Amino acid sequence: MTRATESLTNLLPTERAEHLQEQVSERVETALAHVEDSAVRVKESEAVDQALRCARSAALAAARGAGQVSVFLGKQGASLAKKGYERARTVPVKEVAEDVIRPLTSAVAPVEEKKSRKGRRIAIVVLIGAAVAGGAVFFKSRRREQPRVASAPPNLRDLDSADAQDATPPTATKPLAAN
Repeated sequence: MTRATESLTNLLPTERAEHLQEQVSERVETALAHVEDSAVRVKESEAVDQALRCARSAALAAARGAGQVSVFLGKQGASLAKKGYERARTVPVKEVAEDVIRPLTSAVAPVEEKKSRKGRRIAIVVLIGAAVAGGAVFFKSRRREQPRVASAPPNLRDLDSADAQDATPPTATKPLAAN
C-alpha cells in the first residue's frame, strides 16, 4: 500500500476501506476487459483490413511508379548519350569548339559595356551625393557663425530710426540702407 491508501484506511472504518478497494479493483478489471475487447474488435474489423489493404496497394503503386520513372529517365539518358557520341564522331572538333565559343564570346561583350555604364552611373550618383553633402555642411557652418560685434551697444534711437526707414518705400533716387 502507498502512503495515501494507508492514511485513507486509517481514517475510514476497516469494512468501508475494504469495500472501496474491492470497488476500485472491480472497475479497473472492467476497464481492462473493455480495452482488450476493443482491441480484439479492431483486429477483427473489416474497415481496418480494408484500410491496411489500401495502404499496402498505395505503397506498392508508389514504388512501381518510382521504378518506372527511373527506367524511363535511364532510357532517355542513354539515347541522349548515344546521340552525343554519334555527333562527336561525325562532326569535327573545330566546329564544335566554335559553336561552344561563339555564344560565350557574344555574351561577354555586352556584359562589359553594361558594367562600364553601371560604373559611370555609380560614379555620377556618388559625385552628386558628395556635392549635396558638401552644400549641407557649408550651409550649416554658415548658420552657426556669430554676427559681427557691434561698435556700440544698441539703443532705442537706432530702433526708431530703423522703423522709420522701413516705413517709407524705397525709391530710385534714395539709396537702400544696408542692414
